[in-house]
Amino acid sequence: MLHIVVDSTGLKVYGEGEWMVRKHGASKRRVWCKLHLADDVATGMIEAVELTNNSITDAQAVKPLLDQITASITTFGGDDAYHQLQVYDALQERAITPIIPPRRNAIVWIDEADIDLEYPRNEDLKAIDELGLWGWNQHSRYHQRSLAETLMFRWKSTFGERLQSLS
Repeated sequence: MLHIVVDSTGLKVYGEGEWMVRKHGASKRRVWCKLHLADDVATGMIEAVELTNNSITDAQAVKPLLDQITASITTFGGDDAYHQLQVYDALQERAITPIIPPRRNAIVWIDEADIDLEYPRNEDLKAIDELGLWGWNQHSRYHQRSLAETLMFRWKSTFGERLQSLS
């Protein structure tokens, strides 16, 4: 049973394009990749890795990350970039509890009949109204998501902030 936290970071692609920038000046087309990591809170081990181009959002990378993890996942922690319907749907179909803070302007999701939808984020909004954001952070254990930030620091300290081809 895993409690995972996820985060992503941009990695600069270093190669011929960078040489062109040094020779001819700044380019409008800088190449970046995004590294998405899923970390087990209990062990600090990386459970899943997804490397995408910069057009893939954090929310779009959730399903491929979850597909890589064979162990049972109980909770999923992410920042507000993961506060999207496709993430909640992917977590709900796997019976994973999301710990994702709603965005500042978030409102309760309702259906066509103005009835509140059964999503954990709606419950989170109600809890934030009752407990305040700090109280919700403590109650939901959202503060453990900071371990994903530590994971990114470890990754960049070990491998650097850029991708480089040796060809």
